[in-house]
Amino acid sequence: MLDLVSPECGLPHTRVGRIAMFQAKARALSRLRRWNGASDVTVAQHLVDACDRAPLEVKSYILLHDIEEDETGDLITPIKHRMRELGIWDKFETHVVMPIRRKFTLAAGLEWPCPSEICAQIEEIDHRLKATEYRDAVDQLVVRDFRPGETQPYPEYMLPWSPQKAETQFMDRATRYLPALGGGNG
Repeated sequence: MLDLVSPECGLPHTRVGRIAMFQAKARALSRLRRWNGASDVTVAQHLVDACDRAPLEVKSYILLHDIEEDETGDLITPIKHRMRELGIWDKFETHVVMPIRRKFTLAAGLEWPCPSEICAQIEEIDHRLKATEYRDAVDQLVVRDFRPGETQPYPEYMLPWSPQKAETQFMDRATRYLPALGGGNG
Protein backbone atom coordinates (compact mmCIF):
# COMPACT_ATOMS: atom_id res chain seq x y z
CA MET A 1 0.00 0.00 0.00
CA LEU A 2 2.97 2.33 0.46
CA ASP A 3 3.38 2.77 -3.28
CA LEU A 4 -0.09 4.35 -3.36
CA VAL A 5 1.04 7.34 -1.34
CA SER A 6 4.51 7.92 -2.80
CA PRO A 7 4.98 10.93 -5.10
CA GLU A 8 5.09 8.74 -8.23
CA CYS A 9 2.57 6.21 -6.90
CA GLY A 10 4.86 3.42 -8.15
CA LEU A 11 3.85 4.08 -11.76
CA PRO A 12 5.63 2.23 -14.54
CA HIS A 13 7.86 4.49 -16.62
CA THR A 14 7.26 2.79 -19.96
CA ARG A 15 4.17 2.25 -22.10
CA VAL A 16 4.81 -1.51 -22.00
CA GLY A 17 4.91 -1.35 -18.20
CA ARG A 18 1.66 0.62 -18.05
CA ILE A 19 -0.05 -1.82 -20.43
CA ALA A 20 1.10 -4.71 -18.22
CA MET A 21 -0.26 -2.88 -15.16
CA PHE A 22 -3.67 -2.46 -16.81
CA GLN A 23 -3.63 -6.02 -18.18
CA ALA A 24 -3.26 -7.37 -14.64
CA LYS A 25 -6.09 -5.11 -13.52
CA ALA A 26 -8.29 -6.23 -16.45
CA ARG A 27 -7.70 -9.88 -15.55
CA ALA A 28 -8.64 -9.31 -11.91
CA LEU A 29 -11.72 -7.18 -12.68
CA SER A 30 -12.94 -9.66 -15.28
CA ARG A 31 -13.16 -12.32 -12.60
CA LEU A 32 -14.91 -10.16 -9.98
CA ARG A 33 -18.68 -10.38 -10.12
CA ARG A 34 -20.70 -7.29 -9.31
CA TRP A 35 -23.40 -6.92 -6.67
CA ASN A 36 -21.35 -8.76 -4.04
CA GLY A 37 -21.37 -11.81 -6.31
CA ALA A 38 -25.15 -11.84 -6.90
CA SER A 39 -24.68 -11.04 -10.60
CA ASP A 40 -22.78 -12.74 -13.40
CA VAL A 41 -21.81 -9.33 -14.80
CA THR A 42 -18.20 -8.64 -13.88
CA VAL A 43 -16.71 -5.31 -12.91
CA ALA A 44 -14.71 -5.31 -16.17
CA GLN A 45 -17.88 -5.80 -18.23
CA HIS A 46 -19.59 -3.01 -16.28
CA LEU A 47 -16.68 -0.65 -17.00
CA VAL A 48 -16.73 -1.50 -20.72
CA ASP A 49 -20.53 -1.11 -20.90
CA ALA A 50 -20.20 2.29 -19.21
CA CYS A 51 -17.40 3.33 -21.58
CA ASP A 52 -19.43 2.31 -24.62
CA ARG A 53 -22.37 4.48 -23.49
CA ALA A 54 -20.29 7.56 -22.66
CA PRO A 55 -19.52 10.52 -24.89
CA LEU A 56 -15.93 10.63 -26.15
CA GLU A 57 -14.67 13.12 -23.54
CA VAL A 58 -15.94 10.85 -20.71
CA LYS A 59 -14.81 7.44 -22.01
CA SER A 60 -11.34 7.41 -20.48
CA TYR A 61 -12.52 8.41 -17.02
CA ILE A 62 -15.59 6.18 -16.92
CA LEU A 63 -13.46 3.17 -17.83
CA LEU A 64 -11.65 3.70 -14.50
CA HIS A 65 -14.55 4.64 -12.21
CA ASP A 66 -14.56 1.29 -10.34
CA ILE A 67 -10.90 0.39 -10.96
CA GLU A 68 -10.24 -0.26 -7.26
CA GLU A 69 -12.85 -2.97 -6.83
CA ASP A 70 -10.56 -5.95 -7.34
CA GLU A 71 -8.74 -4.70 -4.24
CA THR A 72 -11.73 -3.49 -2.20
CA GLY A 73 -14.50 -5.73 -3.45
CA ASP A 74 -17.67 -4.51 -5.11
CA LEU A 75 -19.39 -2.98 -2.11
CA ILE A 76 -23.12 -2.81 -2.66
CA THR A 77 -24.96 0.41 -1.88
CA PRO A 78 -26.57 -0.75 1.40
CA ILE A 79 -23.08 -1.55 2.75
CA LYS A 80 -21.79 1.86 1.69
CA HIS A 81 -24.78 3.53 3.38
CA ARG A 82 -24.13 1.58 6.58
CA MET A 83 -20.44 2.55 6.45
CA ARG A 84 -21.55 6.20 6.17
CA GLU A 85 -23.89 5.77 9.16
CA LEU A 86 -20.99 4.34 11.17
CA GLY A 87 -18.74 7.21 10.13
CA ILE A 88 -16.17 4.99 8.41
CA TRP A 89 -16.94 5.49 4.71
CA ASP A 90 -15.09 8.82 4.37
CA LYS A 91 -11.88 7.35 5.83
CA PHE A 92 -12.19 4.21 3.70
CA GLU A 93 -12.78 6.27 0.57
CA THR A 94 -9.98 8.74 1.37
CA HIS A 95 -7.33 6.23 2.43
CA VAL A 96 -8.16 3.19 0.31
CA VAL A 97 -10.43 3.92 -2.68
CA MET A 98 -9.08 7.28 -3.83
CA PRO A 99 -5.36 6.38 -3.71
CA ILE A 100 -6.04 3.41 -6.00
CA ARG A 101 -8.16 5.50 -8.37
CA ARG A 102 -5.51 8.22 -8.36
CA LYS A 103 -2.75 5.74 -9.16
CA PHE A 104 -4.59 4.29 -12.16
CA THR A 105 -5.87 7.67 -13.37
CA LEU A 106 -2.33 9.03 -13.42
CA ALA A 107 -0.99 5.81 -14.98
CA ALA A 108 -3.61 6.27 -17.72
CA GLY A 109 -2.24 9.75 -18.44
CA LEU A 110 -5.35 11.53 -17.20
CA GLU A 111 -5.92 14.58 -15.01
CA TRP A 112 -6.46 13.92 -11.29
CA PRO A 113 -8.95 14.44 -9.84
CA CYS A 114 -11.56 13.76 -12.48
CA PRO A 115 -13.16 17.03 -13.67
CA SER A 116 -16.52 17.57 -11.93
CA GLU A 117 -18.54 17.89 -15.16
CA ILE A 118 -17.21 14.47 -16.22
CA CYS A 119 -17.95 12.96 -12.80
CA ALA A 120 -21.60 14.02 -13.11
CA GLN A 121 -21.92 12.23 -16.46
CA ILE A 122 -20.23 9.13 -15.02
CA GLU A 123 -22.70 9.06 -12.14
CA GLU A 124 -25.70 9.25 -14.48
CA ILE A 125 -24.46 6.43 -16.74
CA ASP A 126 -23.45 4.34 -13.72
CA HIS A 127 -26.93 4.65 -12.13
CA ARG A 128 -28.65 3.61 -15.35
CA LEU A 129 -26.30 0.65 -15.76
CA LYS A 130 -26.95 -0.36 -12.15
CA ALA A 131 -30.71 -0.34 -12.83
CA THR A 132 -30.14 -2.36 -16.02
CA GLU A 133 -27.94 -4.90 -14.26
CA TYR A 134 -30.48 -5.30 -11.48
CA ARG A 135 -33.29 -5.86 -13.96
CA ASP A 136 -31.39 -8.32 -16.17
CA ALA A 137 -28.51 -9.96 -14.35
CA VAL A 138 -28.87 -9.78 -10.55
CA ASP A 139 -30.31 -12.62 -8.51
CA GLN A 140 -33.18 -10.70 -6.94
CA LEU A 141 -33.69 -13.39 -4.31
CA VAL A 142 -30.25 -12.45 -3.00
CA VAL A 143 -30.42 -8.66 -3.49
CA ARG A 144 -33.94 -7.59 -2.56
CA ASP A 145 -33.52 -4.08 -1.29
CA PHE A 146 -32.27 -2.25 -4.40
CA ARG A 147 -34.45 0.71 -5.34
CA PRO A 148 -33.54 2.47 -8.59
CA GLY A 149 -35.90 5.34 -7.79
CA GLU A 150 -36.51 7.49 -10.85
CA THR A 151 -33.55 5.98 -12.72
CA GLN A 152 -34.59 4.18 -15.87
CA PRO A 153 -32.60 1.16 -17.05
CA TYR A 154 -31.26 1.10 -20.58
CA PRO A 155 -33.73 -0.53 -22.97
CA GLU A 156 -31.30 -3.18 -24.25
CA TYR A 157 -31.18 -6.50 -22.39
CA MET A 158 -27.84 -7.15 -20.70
CA LEU A 159 -26.23 -10.57 -21.00
CA PRO A 160 -23.19 -11.41 -18.86
CA TRP A 161 -19.89 -12.02 -20.67
CA SER A 162 -17.27 -14.65 -20.01
CA PRO A 163 -14.27 -13.45 -17.99
CA GLN A 164 -12.11 -13.82 -21.10
CA LYS A 165 -14.37 -11.56 -23.16
CA ALA A 166 -14.60 -8.99 -20.36
CA GLU A 167 -10.80 -8.90 -20.00
CA THR A 168 -10.23 -8.60 -23.76
CA GLN A 169 -12.87 -5.90 -24.19
CA PHE A 170 -11.53 -3.92 -21.21
CA MET A 171 -8.02 -3.92 -22.69
CA ASP A 172 -9.40 -2.94 -26.10
CA ARG A 173 -11.04 0.15 -24.57
CA ALA A 174 -7.99 0.90 -22.41
CA THR A 175 -5.63 0.95 -25.38
CA ARG A 176 -8.18 2.87 -27.42
CA TYR A 177 -9.05 5.62 -24.90
CA LEU A 178 -6.31 5.92 -22.24
CA PRO A 179 -3.62 8.37 -23.42
CA ALA A 180 -0.66 6.75 -21.63
CA LEU A 181 -1.53 3.39 -23.22
CA GLY A 182 -1.49 4.85 -26.71
CA GLY A 183 -5.16 5.75 -26.88
CA GLY A 184 -6.69 9.05 -27.59
CA ASN A 185 -9.95 9.61 -29.33
CA GLY A 186 -10.85 6.03 -30.22
